[in-house]
Amino acid sequence: MGGRAESVPRTGRRHVAARPAWRCRACAAPWPCQPAKLALRVEYAHDPVGLSVYLCVLLHEAAADWLRLRPRPPDPAELFARFVGWTRPVGAAAERGRLDRLLDRVTAAGPGTRRRAGPGRPGRVPDRRRPAG
Repeated sequence: MGGRAESVPRTGRRHVAARPAWRCRACAAPWPCQPAKLALRVEYAHDPVGLSVYLCVLLHEAAADWLRLRPRPPDPAELFARFVGWTRPVGAAAERGRLDRLLDRVTAAGPGTRRRAGPGRPGRVPDRRRPAG
């Protein structure tokens, strides 16, 4: 679909952004509010990359509006979390952390060695899966 995501709750009010403040027209929460996020997830269910790109464009527009209205620039991390950060799959950060820790263990052990798994068994042991060389 790709147009503006709108959520129409039982009250019949749509959860769309009121610019330039970027507040929800229906509930006055910072946009995207929870109902708007749900509507966006549904609309872009088969195109999560498209959702991220769309929200990056809106983030850019919101930052420009912010600079016109306020003397200090917005915090980039806060804007990213508000507009784009929530689109990542729930377990993505945890999975990335596990992969980073695994990579750290593998690279710290050095070539030809591997770490023993489990508590109380630290250190390196020869890797018998590979010939020494």
